Amino acid sequence: MLRSTSKLIGLTSVRSIYTTAPRLQSSTDKKISSQVEPTKGEITPNDIVSGAPKDLTVTRVVRIYKEAKYATQSGERNTDFWRIDWDVLTKGNRWENDLIGYQGSSDYMQGTRLTFDTKEAAIRFAEGQGYGYYLQEPKVRKFKKKQYATNFLHSTGPLKHIRTK
Repeated sequence: MLRSTSKLIGLTSVRSIYTTAPRLQSSTDKKISSQVEPTKGEITPNDIVSGAPKDLTVTRVVRIYKEAKYATQSGERNTDFWRIDWDVLTKGNRWENDLIGYQGSSDYMQGTRLTFDTKEAAIRFAEGQGYGYYLQEPKVRKFKKKQYATNFLHSTGPLKHIRTK
């Protein structure tokens, strides 16, 4: 059936359309690929294409920081990432609910927190969005190695008096 339709249409080879062989690059493909190469180093401000209001994109300041280890947990998973959060606006757009006392705000960016793998990625995001930023470097933890056996070492001075009651 396939042969009979190819004779009617005038196709010489139907198999050439459905081949798995790699396609050779033609001269038109070379012209297109040379024209579409992206420029490196140029950062287009995202506020042009984001559609966000101007007062949020131009005057906002973000804080870039690395979160500290939780005091109630022994894990350090939250210290692996860099975070961005927005400063509170001082335009008086906060209010308090009279009945319950909850705080309200019309600033939807105040509750937003973004996570990045590296500090450079967070800075690149803030610069691309047109936000001002300040960086808080994490404090280095000083860890003293302690051993339980040091409690029982001999000391030449007076003994410590420990009260249990």
